[in-house]
Amino acid sequence: MTIHIKSFAYTGPDSVPAGASVTVMNMDSQAHTVTADDGSFDAVVKAGTSTTFTAPAKAGAYAYHCTYHSNMQGTLTVK
Repeated sequence: MTIHIKSFAYTGPDSVPAGASVTVMNMDSQAHTVTADDGSFDAVVKAGTSTTFTAPAKAGAYAYHCTYHSNMQGTLTVK
């Protein structure tokens, strides 16, 4: 269950289980975030590193964005 960041874009799993550990791997040369629009998760990932956050405990579709780059958006589906 990994969200990859490359070329200022997110790619990741179709869905994750509720409460799962989600790894974010940043392959860019700049820092990014994976920040839920509703505030349920917020992971800061420095350039060339990885970090992990816990998916929400409630099933649903969670829109997220990068706070540094407004053009970066994605959705984490929790089942």
